[in-house]
Amino acid sequence: MRGFAPQPRLLWAVGIGAALIALAVVSPLLVFVAVIYHIGLVALVARDLALLPGARGFVVRRVMPEPFSLGEHEEVRIVVTNRAAAGLTARVADHAPAGLLPRPREVEGAFDRNGSLALAYNTSSPRRGAYQFGQVDLQVFRRDGWWRRQLRLNLPHNVAVFPNVVAIKRVQLSLRRGLRSLVGQRRARPPGASTSFAGLRDYVRGDDVRRISWTATARRDRPVMTEVEAERGQQVMIAIDCGRLMTAPAGDLEKLDHAVNAALMLAWVAQAYGDRVGLMTFDDRVTNFLKPERGSVQLHLITEALYALRPSYVEPDFGHALTHLALRVGRRSMVVILTDVQDPNQSRELVAHCLRLAARHLVLVVAMSDPEVIRARDAPISTSSRAYQWAAAEEFVASRRQSFELLRRGGVLGLDVVAGNLSPALVERYLELKERALL
Repeated sequence: MRGFAPQPRLLWAVGIGAALIALAVVSPLLVFVAVIYHIGLVALVARDLALLPGARGFVVRRVMPEPFSLGEHEEVRIVVTNRAAAGLTARVADHAPAGLLPRPREVEGAFDRNGSLALAYNTSSPRRGAYQFGQVDLQVFRRDGWWRRQLRLNLPHNVAVFPNVVAIKRVQLSLRRGLRSLVGQRRARPPGASTSFAGLRDYVRGDDVRRISWTATARRDRPVMTEVEAERGQQVMIAIDCGRLMTAPAGDLEKLDHAVNAALMLAWVAQAYGDRVGLMTFDDRVTNFLKPERGSVQLHLITEALYALRPSYVEPDFGHALTHLALRVGRRSMVVILTDVQDPNQSRELVAHCLRLAARHLVLVVAMSDPEVIRARDAPISTSSRAYQWAAAEEFVASRRQSFELLRRGGVLGLDVVAGNLSPALVERYLELKERALL
């Protein structure tokens, strides 16, 4: 990938010259034509070669997100500068890690009059972990030229794919704008909720008219609502199942990765609302435990723990994990268990220990539905094979529903949502429970 490469027009020109030499045996006149042709071709090719900029003048850099976010489509920009290359065309191929799914692998553009070129390609990060970028291959040429200069520029770069921090930034922006729930949704104050005054805002259709501030309405001559916020200083404990069933794919990511993204978003939102947040991960044993705390240091510890989390192909021991949690967390807390729920027989241990834990804590069991199963259940039935697919999908969904019903009867809350919608659905449920003052 270094040196020079001929452009297609040069190959055609050489082919024509070879044909003239072959025909020279027929007529002596063609010998003279072939000599003149080759002299002219050599002059043109040498001139084009001399006008291409030297290799030492090129400077390259990458502009990319650090860290990358799990499951997000993100852009990487390659910026190349060389004043001598102004007006030339370039083709760039970045040695990006295959695990980031770079598309396209090769991009083309032109240097501006200042000798600067900026090209971009997209990445998607389906796995957490560390990755390394390598060299950048660069071809520089004139569209009407004869040669391409080929360069390989060293630009090693180590990056990491973390749980989805881009989604956190989106939620952070919403909270700064004063949107206490997801965009477009407002909730009225439920009976018995422990709330305090948080401000005033304009009336939005669907708001509870009992929360209209009549004095502010008279002053502004338009309906004004009283904003309230839920009680602060509570505890949220997030428990993530890392066992065998969480290795199953659900859309673009594995179920465990969906759980990791949702856990980080919930931790950030809970911290923003003044609650203490803790984390426990487990498979057939407890692999990590962070007691509930608040502050940026705790968020950093949770992020690092989620980044390093890996699934195990073992059956989870819910009894050991939830007993460990009950012994370590004495204060009443909201316990969010991110796991997979199947039929009542296979989920018997989970149900039994959640019911026991619910005697002291507010327990929320969160499970992810596979989008393919939901599509198989909801798609029209047009053939006999589709009928079998629908029956299998409906039976699976109905068995999960039975498990959640057993939990509900015992005072355990449940959330069953399609994997791709898990993070916003879990945050919305957390905000709802806070406003209802169930803790």
